[in-house]
Amino acid sequence: MSTTTNLIAIGRSRYLYDGIKYLLSKGYSFKAIVTEEAYEEYDIKHTDFESLAKENGAAFFMIKSVNNEELIKIIKDNKVRVAISANWKYTIPKSFLDLFECGILNFHLGNLPDYKGNATVNWTIINGESYINGNIHKMDPELDAGDVVARKAIPITPDMYIADVLKQAEQDVPFLYEEAVKKVLVEPDVYEVKGTIHGLRCYPRLPEDSQINWNQSVENVSRLIRASSHPYNGAFSFLNGEKIVIWKAKPVIPEDKFLAIPGHVVALNKNTSSVMVACTDGLLEVQEIGRNGETMTPTAFIKSIRVRFK
Repeated sequence: MSTTTNLIAIGRSRYLYDGIKYLLSKGYSFKAIVTEEAYEEYDIKHTDFESLAKENGAAFFMIKSVNNEELIKIIKDNKVRVAISANWKYTIPKSFLDLFECGILNFHLGNLPDYKGNATVNWTIINGESYINGNIHKMDPELDAGDVVARKAIPITPDMYIADVLKQAEQDVPFLYEEAVKKVLVEPDVYEVKGTIHGLRCYPRLPEDSQINWNQSVENVSRLIRASSHPYNGAFSFLNGEKIVIWKAKPVIPEDKFLAIPGHVVALNKNTSSVMVACTDGLLEVQEIGRNGETMTPTAFIKSIRVRFK
């Protein structure tokens, strides 16, 4: 590969940051890095991208629209054929996409052509999917409708939390970017999965959507907890009027039948410091909670079975 292959990067998050660093190590040259304010849960901020750009002689842009004359001039002057992207939250017009012979290669977690849009990992866990794909797809004027150029499946086991999925994706994405860039530079129209405007659309989840409904099945409650845990705000409920975040829990189907109002604390385990909470069809073993910003074992706060989550 020629060390003069020029790229630009557009977006936010560790996915893009690690992708840039990896491609730099492989001899690619970045002529511009475009970013915006990071979400609270992102550990990579705009200042990290700014430093990376400065260290590698790339122009740095902190902008909301890519229709920027200086940026477009850089792309044309340096004959940039392909760009990489992740977590860019603004619309990119077709006129800008058409600047790149090989397209803008965007990282998206979700089983495309389904799971387009927002909060795709959260929705995937909540829906009980057994895997999620990390995709590099070509950006398209329509949401997540471009051809998938490279992809890798991440298995989702019943004990995996959203942080586990995100960590695996972070490990995979640099190699997926490299695979996709190599492919399109040789054959610009190459694809692994043909894109389409059709498919399941995911919409954003708000913090209040993670409030636990104890009248659901224990499996559904467990999925919500796993999908809402770190780095997000956590699934929560109220105990004696106080908000309690449940960071870690697992479903238990007891051998014997039981009668309890959903949400009731039915047992305290001194050996594991966990508590059992009734759901409609089973028990949830709550293993770690948060209260007033402090993480603790459930029995450090819950001392009786005469209490009920609501």
